Amino acid sequence: MPLTYGDEETTLFFDPDAAPIAYLDDGQTVVAHTADSLCGLWKRVPSDGMHIDEVVDELGGACPLTGPFAVRGAEPGSVLEVELHRVEPKAAEGTAWTGLFRGFGALSTDVYGLQPDLEAGVVEVPYRDGRAHLPVGEHTIEIPIRPFLGTVGVAPVRERRMSFSQSPEYLGDVDQPGVTAGATLVLPVNAPGGLLSLGDAHAAQGDGEITGVAVEIEAEVEFTVRVADRDAAHYVALPQLNTSTSIGSIAGLQGTNLGDVARAAYTDLARRLTRSHGLAVLDAYRLLGQVGRLQIGNMIDPFYSVMASIDLEYLP
Repeated sequence: MPLTYGDEETTLFFDPDAAPIAYLDDGQTVVAHTADSLCGLWKRVPSDGMHIDEVVDELGGACPLTGPFAVRGAEPGSVLEVELHRVEPKAAEGTAWTGLFRGFGALSTDVYGLQPDLEAGVVEVPYRDGRAHLPVGEHTIEIPIRPFLGTVGVAPVRERRMSFSQSPEYLGDVDQPGVTAGATLVLPVNAPGGLLSLGDAHAAQGDGEITGVAVEIEAEVEFTVRVADRDAAHYVALPQLNTSTSIGSIAGLQGTNLGDVARAAYTDLARRLTRSHGLAVLDAYRLLGQVGRLQIGNMIDPFYSVMASIDLEYLP
């Protein structure tokens, strides 16, 4: 049976100097329990809501992650391949949450507008039998649950960074729905052991996560981690997300506009096609122009993330 690590073993940082909660062997499978994105703070949010700065001040950050895990044999210059077997709600039936925080959201801001901010607050979202029951006015809308990890990352090269951040150097909070069972994340190793951390599970989320909050849950994650050669993985510059039917490149470029983030993701993927499938750059560009796909993870200033992908059926 895989070893299990609990959601009390959490961190709010990607840190090259952090002490690992465990040392994993290359190829080892483990189970991690993850906390919700605010470590239960949603249960104590006042009726008039909170500003996002108040949330970060209260917790010391956001997006708590289980970890870090050090992987034996992982050294700077290699990559970690994180194969996800299961991402499931910690309880088969329970209560998730969503909501709105002042000062945060793609369509709401208290800085660049003349109108009052939208009313903030937390909404409880019961779930059971694979469906979330979202209150919408006087109605309840049923939403299929498709759990995924909103935040995954490794240690950066030098200084520690909050888990509530993003960078190609370590990945971070990119909220990509594809980070789920059946997918393999490929992440750069910048520090001995890699120092992998993961969490911030979402039961459901619209493209762009425009409110800044998905249907947030505690989760149980089963994964296998392997060390690989960077060249053998055809690693270019961005973290990869690959499945049995597609390959993708994830650009999480904090503080960069969404158009440039999408261009970065497509550029990385085009270069991967030249390295791993022998296509000329022009052919890769032309092919992605017809069958490439874009998935927006988040678009809440300053967080912008996009995954560019292509189905393997189109590749030689």
